[in-house]
Amino acid sequence: MTLGRSVQSGIFLAGLLVLAALNMVFAPGPLTQALLLAPAVALLGLPHGALDLPMARVLWPLTGAADHMLFYGAYIGIAGAVAALWWLAPGLALIAFLAYSALHFSGDWEMDGLLLRIAAGLSVIGAPALFHVTDVVAILSVLTDGAFAEPIAYAIAVAGLIGASLGLIALLQLSRHARGALLELAGIWMGAAILPPLLYFIAYFCLLHSLRHMRDTLQALPERAAALRAAAGIMVASVLGASLALGLFLRVDGADLESSVLRVVFIGLAALTVPHMLLVERFRHRRLSA
Repeated sequence: MTLGRSVQSGIFLAGLLVLAALNMVFAPGPLTQALLLAPAVALLGLPHGALDLPMARVLWPLTGAADHMLFYGAYIGIAGAVAALWWLAPGLALIAFLAYSALHFSGDWEMDGLLLRIAAGLSVIGAPALFHVTDVVAILSVLTDGAFAEPIAYAIAVAGLIGASLGLIALLQLSRHARGALLELAGIWMGAAILPPLLYFIAYFCLLHSLRHMRDTLQALPERAAALRAAAGIMVASVLGASLALGLFLRVDGADLESSVLRVVFIGLAALTVPHMLLVERFRHRRLSA
Protein backbone atom coordinates (compact mmCIF):
# COMPACT_ATOMS: atom_id res chain seq x y z
CA MET A 1 0.00 0.00 0.00
CA THR A 2 2.02 2.96 -1.30
CA LEU A 3 -0.32 5.91 -0.83
CA GLY A 4 1.81 9.01 -0.29
CA ARG A 5 1.11 11.74 2.24
CA SER A 6 -0.48 14.07 -0.32
CA VAL A 7 -2.83 11.31 -1.51
CA GLN A 8 -3.84 10.48 2.07
CA SER A 9 -4.53 14.15 2.80
CA GLY A 10 -6.48 14.48 -0.44
CA ILE A 11 -8.70 11.48 0.39
CA PHE A 12 -9.42 12.92 3.83
CA LEU A 13 -10.26 16.40 2.54
CA ALA A 14 -12.36 15.01 -0.33
CA GLY A 15 -14.24 12.83 2.16
CA LEU A 16 -14.95 15.88 4.29
CA LEU A 17 -16.42 17.71 1.30
CA VAL A 18 -18.55 14.73 0.25
CA LEU A 19 -19.92 14.30 3.77
CA ALA A 20 -20.56 18.05 4.00
CA ALA A 21 -22.54 17.94 0.75
CA LEU A 22 -24.55 14.90 1.91
CA ASN A 23 -25.23 16.60 5.23
CA MET A 24 -26.39 19.78 3.50
CA VAL A 25 -28.72 17.94 1.12
CA PHE A 26 -30.14 15.23 3.39
CA ALA A 27 -29.56 16.66 6.90
CA PRO A 28 -29.43 13.18 8.50
CA GLY A 29 -30.71 12.99 12.07
CA PRO A 30 -28.86 11.37 14.97
CA LEU A 31 -30.22 7.87 14.26
CA THR A 32 -29.24 8.02 10.59
CA GLN A 33 -25.78 9.31 11.52
CA ALA A 34 -25.35 6.44 13.97
CA LEU A 35 -26.44 3.94 11.29
CA LEU A 36 -23.90 5.45 8.89
CA LEU A 37 -21.19 5.35 11.57
CA ALA A 38 -21.44 1.62 12.31
CA PRO A 39 -20.78 0.22 8.79
CA ALA A 40 -18.19 2.94 8.08
CA VAL A 41 -16.18 1.94 11.15
CA ALA A 42 -16.65 -1.76 10.38
CA LEU A 43 -15.60 -1.53 6.72
CA LEU A 44 -13.07 1.32 6.77
CA GLY A 45 -11.95 1.62 10.39
CA LEU A 46 -11.61 -1.93 11.70
CA PRO A 47 -9.19 -3.21 9.02
CA HIS A 48 -6.28 -1.23 10.45
CA GLY A 49 -6.87 -2.72 13.90
CA ALA A 50 -7.13 -6.17 12.36
CA LEU A 51 -3.40 -5.92 11.52
CA ASP A 52 -2.58 -6.31 15.21
CA LEU A 53 -1.95 -10.06 14.90
CA PRO A 54 0.53 -9.67 12.01
CA MET A 55 2.27 -6.94 14.04
CA ALA A 56 2.46 -9.25 17.04
CA ARG A 57 4.02 -11.97 14.87
CA VAL A 58 6.81 -9.56 13.98
CA LEU A 59 7.37 -8.56 17.61
CA TRP A 60 7.21 -12.04 19.16
CA PRO A 61 7.77 -15.59 17.92
CA LEU A 62 4.11 -16.70 17.74
CA THR A 63 4.93 -20.05 16.20
CA GLY A 64 2.29 -22.40 17.57
CA ALA A 65 -1.29 -22.59 18.74
CA ALA A 66 -0.30 -22.03 22.38
CA ASP A 67 1.53 -18.78 21.50
CA HIS A 68 -1.44 -17.52 19.51
CA MET A 69 -3.88 -18.42 22.29
CA LEU A 70 -1.69 -16.57 24.79
CA PHE A 71 -1.69 -13.48 22.58
CA TYR A 72 -5.46 -13.62 22.02
CA GLY A 73 -6.02 -14.19 25.74
CA ALA A 74 -3.94 -11.17 26.74
CA TYR A 75 -5.52 -8.99 24.04
CA ILE A 76 -9.10 -9.95 24.91
CA GLY A 77 -8.34 -9.78 28.62
CA ILE A 78 -7.14 -6.17 28.38
CA ALA A 79 -10.15 -5.23 26.23
CA GLY A 80 -12.48 -6.99 28.67
CA ALA A 81 -10.97 -5.12 31.61
CA VAL A 82 -11.62 -1.79 29.85
CA ALA A 83 -15.22 -2.81 29.12
CA ALA A 84 -15.68 -3.82 32.77
CA LEU A 85 -14.33 -0.45 33.92
CA TRP A 86 -16.83 1.25 31.62
CA TRP A 87 -19.63 -0.79 33.19
CA LEU A 88 -18.53 0.03 36.75
CA ALA A 89 -17.35 3.66 36.34
CA PRO A 90 -18.46 5.04 32.96
CA GLY A 91 -17.43 8.63 33.69
CA LEU A 92 -13.89 7.64 34.64
CA ALA A 93 -13.68 5.24 31.70
CA LEU A 94 -14.78 7.98 29.28
CA ILE A 95 -12.15 10.43 30.59
CA ALA A 96 -9.46 7.78 30.20
CA PHE A 97 -10.72 6.87 26.71
CA LEU A 98 -10.60 10.47 25.51
CA ALA A 99 -7.12 10.97 26.97
CA TYR A 100 -5.52 7.88 25.44
CA SER A 101 -7.39 8.44 22.16
CA ALA A 102 -5.80 11.89 21.88
CA LEU A 103 -2.40 10.31 22.53
CA HIS A 104 -3.00 7.49 20.06
CA PHE A 105 -4.40 9.71 17.30
CA SER A 106 -1.48 12.11 17.69
CA GLY A 107 0.66 9.30 16.31
CA ASP A 108 -0.76 10.09 12.86
CA TRP A 109 1.65 13.05 12.94
CA GLU A 110 4.60 11.34 14.62
CA MET A 111 7.04 12.51 11.92
CA ASP A 112 5.91 16.16 11.99
CA GLY A 113 7.44 17.28 15.28
CA LEU A 114 6.22 17.26 18.87
CA LEU A 115 4.34 20.58 18.65
CA LEU A 116 2.21 19.54 15.68
CA ARG A 117 1.67 16.10 17.14
CA ILE A 118 0.25 17.53 20.38
CA ALA A 119 -1.79 20.14 18.49
CA ALA A 120 -3.34 17.53 16.23
CA GLY A 121 -4.06 14.99 18.97
CA LEU A 122 -5.89 17.58 21.07
CA SER A 123 -7.69 19.02 18.04
CA VAL A 124 -9.00 15.66 16.85
CA ILE A 125 -10.72 15.09 20.20
CA GLY A 126 -11.60 18.65 21.19
CA ALA A 127 -12.61 20.46 18.00
CA PRO A 128 -16.15 18.99 17.72
CA ALA A 129 -16.98 20.08 21.27
CA LEU A 130 -16.13 23.69 20.45
CA PHE A 131 -18.60 23.85 17.56
CA HIS A 132 -21.27 21.35 18.61
CA VAL A 133 -21.13 21.10 22.38
CA THR A 134 -24.83 20.20 22.71
CA ASP A 135 -24.45 17.28 20.31
CA VAL A 136 -21.27 16.13 22.06
CA VAL A 137 -22.98 16.26 25.47
CA ALA A 138 -25.83 14.15 24.06
CA ILE A 139 -23.40 11.53 22.71
CA LEU A 140 -21.37 11.41 25.93
CA SER A 141 -24.57 11.12 27.96
CA VAL A 142 -25.48 7.96 26.05
CA LEU A 143 -22.04 6.50 26.70
CA THR A 144 -22.03 7.27 30.43
CA ASP A 145 -25.74 7.21 31.30
CA GLY A 146 -25.45 10.95 31.90
CA ALA A 147 -22.55 10.77 34.36
CA PHE A 148 -20.38 13.89 34.04
CA ALA A 149 -21.18 14.25 30.33
CA GLU A 150 -21.46 18.04 30.37
CA PRO A 151 -18.25 18.88 32.30
CA ILE A 152 -16.32 16.33 30.22
CA ALA A 153 -17.61 17.94 27.00
CA TYR A 154 -16.49 21.39 28.16
CA ALA A 155 -13.13 20.00 29.27
CA ILE A 156 -12.42 18.53 25.85
CA ALA A 157 -13.53 21.82 24.27
CA VAL A 158 -10.77 23.49 26.31
CA ALA A 159 -8.37 20.81 25.06
CA GLY A 160 -9.46 21.74 21.54
CA LEU A 161 -8.66 25.39 22.19
CA ILE A 162 -5.19 24.41 23.38
CA GLY A 163 -4.76 22.32 20.25
CA ALA A 164 -5.83 25.23 18.04
CA SER A 165 -3.41 27.56 19.82
CA LEU A 166 -0.52 25.17 19.36
CA GLY A 167 -1.51 24.75 15.72
CA LEU A 168 -1.33 28.51 15.21
CA ILE A 169 2.12 28.58 16.79
CA ALA A 170 3.17 25.81 14.41
CA LEU A 171 1.76 27.84 11.51
CA LEU A 172 3.94 30.78 12.49
CA GLN A 173 6.92 28.43 12.47
CA LEU A 174 5.87 27.01 9.10
CA SER A 175 8.40 24.73 7.50
CA ARG A 176 8.20 22.99 4.18
CA HIS A 177 8.12 19.63 5.91
CA ALA A 178 5.11 20.61 8.04
CA ARG A 179 2.82 21.90 5.30
CA GLY A 180 1.06 18.57 4.83
CA ALA A 181 0.39 18.26 8.56
CA LEU A 182 -0.95 21.81 8.77
CA LEU A 183 -3.27 21.14 5.83
CA GLU A 184 -4.65 18.10 7.63
CA LEU A 185 -5.01 20.10 10.84
CA ALA A 186 -6.98 22.73 8.91
CA GLY A 187 -9.16 19.92 7.54
CA ILE A 188 -9.84 18.66 11.05
CA TRP A 189 -11.04 22.08 12.16
CA MET A 190 -13.05 22.61 8.98
CA GLY A 191 -14.69 19.21 9.37
CA ALA A 192 -15.45 19.78 13.04
CA ALA A 193 -17.07 23.11 12.18
CA ILE A 194 -19.29 22.05 9.26
CA LEU A 195 -20.15 18.45 10.17
CA PRO A 196 -22.09 16.91 13.06
CA PRO A 197 -19.68 15.11 15.42
CA LEU A 198 -20.53 11.59 14.22
CA LEU A 199 -19.99 12.44 10.54
CA TYR A 200 -16.78 14.26 11.44
CA PHE A 201 -15.59 11.13 13.25
CA ILE A 202 -16.32 9.00 10.18
CA ALA A 203 -14.17 11.32 8.05
CA TYR A 204 -11.21 11.43 10.43
CA PHE A 205 -11.20 7.88 11.77
CA CYS A 206 -11.97 6.08 8.52
CA LEU A 207 -10.37 8.31 5.89
CA LEU A 208 -7.23 9.57 7.66
CA HIS A 209 -6.35 7.60 10.79
CA SER A 210 -7.20 4.12 9.52
CA LEU A 211 -5.80 4.76 6.06
CA ARG A 212 -2.50 6.10 7.38
CA HIS A 213 -2.11 3.31 9.91
CA MET A 214 -2.82 0.66 7.27
CA ARG A 215 -0.23 2.18 4.92
CA ASP A 216 2.47 2.53 7.56
CA THR A 217 1.90 -0.92 9.05
CA LEU A 218 1.77 -2.77 5.74
CA GLN A 219 4.98 -1.10 4.61
CA ALA A 220 6.72 -2.39 7.74
CA LEU A 221 5.37 -5.96 7.59
CA PRO A 222 7.47 -8.57 5.78
CA GLU A 223 4.56 -10.63 4.36
CA ARG A 224 1.81 -8.21 3.31
CA ALA A 225 -0.47 -10.67 1.53
CA ALA A 226 -0.51 -13.02 4.54
CA ALA A 227 -1.10 -10.04 6.85
CA LEU A 228 -4.12 -8.94 4.83
CA ARG A 229 -5.58 -12.46 4.89
CA ALA A 230 -5.18 -12.61 8.67
CA ALA A 231 -6.69 -9.14 9.00
CA ALA A 232 -9.74 -10.16 6.95
CA GLY A 233 -10.50 -13.04 9.29
CA ILE A 234 -10.11 -10.90 12.40
CA MET A 235 -12.32 -8.19 10.90
CA VAL A 236 -15.11 -10.69 10.23
CA ALA A 237 -14.87 -11.95 13.83
CA SER A 238 -14.97 -8.37 15.12
CA VAL A 239 -18.07 -7.52 13.09
CA LEU A 240 -19.81 -10.65 14.35
CA GLY A 241 -18.90 -9.78 17.92
CA ALA A 242 -20.18 -6.23 17.49
CA SER A 243 -23.44 -7.54 16.04
CA LEU A 244 -23.86 -9.81 19.05
CA ALA A 245 -23.17 -6.90 21.42
CA LEU A 246 -25.73 -4.75 19.58
CA GLY A 247 -28.34 -7.46 19.97
CA LEU A 248 -27.58 -7.72 23.70
CA PHE A 249 -27.94 -3.97 24.18
CA LEU A 250 -31.27 -3.96 22.36
CA ARG A 251 -32.72 -6.99 24.15
CA VAL A 252 -31.18 -7.01 27.62
CA ASP A 253 -30.47 -3.34 28.25
CA GLY A 254 -33.65 -2.16 26.55
CA ALA A 255 -31.86 0.75 24.87
CA ASP A 256 -33.14 2.28 21.63
CA LEU A 257 -31.34 1.58 18.34
CA GLU A 258 -29.40 4.86 18.24
CA SER A 259 -28.08 4.51 21.79
CA SER A 260 -27.23 0.85 21.25
CA VAL A 261 -25.24 1.59 18.09
CA LEU A 262 -23.32 4.42 19.77
CA ARG A 263 -22.47 2.24 22.76
CA VAL A 264 -21.32 -0.69 20.64
CA VAL A 265 -19.16 1.51 18.41
CA PHE A 266 -17.54 3.77 21.00
CA ILE A 267 -17.31 1.44 23.99
CA GLY A 268 -16.08 -1.26 21.61
CA LEU A 269 -13.45 1.11 20.24
CA ALA A 270 -12.49 2.14 23.78
CA ALA A 271 -11.97 -1.48 24.79
CA LEU A 272 -10.03 -2.45 21.67
CA THR A 273 -7.94 0.72 21.52
CA VAL A 274 -6.01 -0.05 24.72
CA PRO A 275 -4.40 -3.34 23.58
CA HIS A 276 -4.18 -1.96 20.02
CA MET A 277 -2.40 1.18 21.22
CA LEU A 278 0.05 -0.76 23.39
CA LEU A 279 0.88 -3.00 20.45
CA VAL A 280 1.17 -0.14 17.96
CA GLU A 281 3.49 1.87 20.21
CA ARG A 282 5.80 -1.12 20.66
CA PHE A 283 5.74 -1.81 16.92
CA ARG A 284 6.42 1.87 16.17
CA HIS A 285 9.38 1.91 18.54
CA ARG A 286 10.80 -1.18 16.87
CA ARG A 287 10.27 0.26 13.37
CA LEU A 288 11.81 3.64 14.19
CA SER A 289 14.82 2.13 15.97
CA ALA A 290 15.50 -0.46 13.25
